[in-house]
Amino acid sequence: MQFYELESNVSTVEGIINTLSEFENNIENLNSSVEELKKHMLSYSNSEIDQLRQKIIKLANEEAERILDDAKKDSEKESALIQKQGEENYNQIKNNIEKNHDKAIDKVISMILGNIDNESNVSKI
Repeated sequence: MQFYELESNVSTVEGIINTLSEFENNIENLNSSVEELKKHMLSYSNSEIDQLRQKIIKLANEEAERILDDAKKDSEKESALIQKQGEENYNQIKNNIEKNHDKAIDKVISMILGNIDNESNVSKI
């Protein structure tokens, strides 16, 4: 009977060792799977970060273009207003010159004639 008990114990111990060995293999497989999942998650996260970065850059560029377009429109409006004011000032000056042109010529002629008369009066004295 002792032999049978010993054989039974050996077979129980072998069963336990085999079960422990399988358990150890399962743990190693799980660790390996976890490492692969970590790598996959890291790769996926990096890919998502890159995509988000590209979207943010695209949105920032679009916003910058919109701001530049708005600034360009505003400066074009301001430029047109300044040009209009310049043209109005030019036309006003031109009109003043045209309006006073004859008077200026008459004044210059009278000054010249007056100077000539003054010079001839001075030489007579």
